[in-house]
Amino acid sequence: MPAKETDLKQQLKDGRLARVYFLYGEEAYLAARYAQMIADKAVGKDSFAEFNLRKFDGTDFSIEELEDAVEALPLMAERKCVMVRDLDIGASASTADRVQALLASPPEECVLVFWMDAVQPDMKKSARWKAFSAAVDKVGCVVEFPKKTAGDVAKMLCAGAQRRGSSMTPEVARLLVEQCGNYLNLLLNELDKLCALAGVGGVTREHVEQAATRSLETSVYQLTRELLQNHYQQVYEVLHRLFYQREKPIMILSVLSGCYVDLYRAKAAASAGVPAESLAAEFKYRGREFVLRNAARDSARLSLPTLRRCLDVLAQADTQLKSGRADEERGVLEKTVAKLIVLAKSGR
Repeated sequence: MPAKETDLKQQLKDGRLARVYFLYGEEAYLAARYAQMIADKAVGKDSFAEFNLRKFDGTDFSIEELEDAVEALPLMAERKCVMVRDLDIGASASTADRVQALLASPPEECVLVFWMDAVQPDMKKSARWKAFSAAVDKVGCVVEFPKKTAGDVAKMLCAGAQRRGSSMTPEVARLLVEQCGNYLNLLLNELDKLCALAGVGGVTREHVEQAATRSLETSVYQLTRELLQNHYQQVYEVLHRLFYQREKPIMILSVLSGCYVDLYRAKAAASAGVPAESLAAEFKYRGREFVLRNAARDSARLSLPTLRRCLDVLAQADTQLKSGRADEERGVLEKTVAKLIVLAKSGR
């Protein structure tokens, strides 16, 4: 069974390193961060540290090199560390078998860290991933980093602002999450910028609204809100701003379709007498529950039949964009938005 982040944090604090680690999950930023913390703890910062740390990219390496690196003795030190990023155990039976053999009896003087960035292990369906995780668990530590809730991220941002010599209220932190998206790497970069701008006075709502980067998701969400509120000039202002930023029409349409799927799910839940937040676990809204709350509020303006027609319009646009010419994409998207405006006017 995977350990918790708090368990790993305490382990590092106490200096109790396992021989093998497997770090994975939706929060890839945390997997990378803890992998580096483990490496720093394992090899220290003396003059031989760089000789006792080996890093491999799982997408471009040989299993023989990994085996040699793990078996080699540390140089003038108690232990060494070998890090492997994005080794897709599920992709190769031979690699999986040789890694299993390596894990059967890992050397005491080596700390071996497997961490996932772009690769997301299929722990439910893949027998290879299950076997790998079980093998690591026997001799080391498996930690999953699931998507954090908006509240957890807000707490991290408030604490991060203090460490940077500034401050931020939970309300402002939640606004930053809604505007930039729930991606820790991006949020911490934005936090650096905002704290430098605000200084000891603290990051305010105005700082976030004026200086924080708006994600594509946030911009399209704004477009959808303006559309549902009959602010049609603002709808096209947002759309043209996205064109100016060179966002691809197919990506804009994808996010727009997602917004309408959120509306439809929230409306269907309301029609069944079920709170929208109850959909979080079934449809992977963990850490983004506010999306469901906002969708429940906004979907009140439209009926289920109208939302179905909106989804039909979006599906037709998807087909047109994927089968048409590149120079027609902008026009397709503008016409699609116009159709959604007409349907929003009818409402019922």
